[in-house]
Amino acid sequence: MPQRKSIVLSLILTFFFGPFGMLYSTVVGALVMLVLYVALGIPTLGWALAGLHPIAMIWGAWAADRANRY
Repeated sequence: MPQRKSIVLSLILTFFFGPFGMLYSTVVGALVMLVLYVALGIPTLGWALAGLHPIAMIWGAWAADRANRY
């Protein structure tokens, strides 16, 4: 049986480390968000990160919850 993933820990890791914190709950999601952080963060001089960071946190928490269901 796979080990359960903590939603709170996922939120904390993603809050402090962004997409790298998402590696705890979803590798594919972390890679997607990392590409978006770079692709949108550089042209907007970081302003896009204000919108992407909450999305990353929600995605990480959702992935941890989903991992616990199956």
